[in-house]
Amino acid sequence: MRHLSPGNKMSTRSQKGLSFETLPTRIKDECGRVIEVRAYGAADYESLKAMYDTFEPKGLQAGLPPGDDQARLRWLQHVTSGLFNILALYKGSVIGHCGIDLCRAPSCPEYLIFIQKSFRDHGIGTRLSEVMKEVAKEAGCEKVWLTVRTANTRAINVFKKVGFEFCGGIEIERDMELDLKQAKVSCSLS
Repeated sequence: MRHLSPGNKMSTRSQKGLSFETLPTRIKDECGRVIEVRAYGAADYESLKAMYDTFEPKGLQAGLPPGDDQARLRWLQHVTSGLFNILALYKGSVIGHCGIDLCRAPSCPEYLIFIQKSFRDHGIGTRLSEVMKEVAKEAGCEKVWLTVRTANTRAINVFKKVGFEFCGGIEIERDMELDLKQAKVSCSLS
C-alpha cells in the first residue's frame, strides 16, 4: 500500500499562489444546505484543527487522523504544508477537507478526504470529490489515487461515483485509482 509520507513540502504561501478556475465554488447537499468550497489558507489552520479535534473515527489505519493529540497535530501540520487542500464550510465552520499531493507526485497525486460525521450521507463527499477531480485535471494530473479500508463501503461508493476503480489485490486496505485522461468531469457542481 502507498501511504502519505513527508517529501517535498508545499508551503501554505505557495498553495495560496495556485489558482484554479474551479475554486472557489458553492455546492448544495441533499438537504439543500449551501456549502462553500475553497482553497485552504494559513488563516484556516485553527478552524481545520477544530474539525479534526472533534472528528470521528480517529485512528492510525487507512489514513484516519490520529487519536493522540500530539500525533494529530503533527499529521495536520504535514497535511497542511505538504498538500493542496480544499475546505468545505457551512455557516463559516469547516465541515469537510480534502487534499492532493501536487508536489511529490504531480502526475498521479494521492487524494484524501474527510467529512464531519453529521454531514455524511448527504452528497457532500461526492460533490467535494468532483471539485477535487476538476482541480486535479486543471493541475495537469493524469491520475489520482487513494487508499481506503475495504470495510468502508460508504467511502468506496462515493469514490466509485466519481470514477475511481480498485487496483491491486484484495486486502484490508485497498488502493483505488481515477484515470483523469478518460474521466468525464462534471460541469455542474451546484
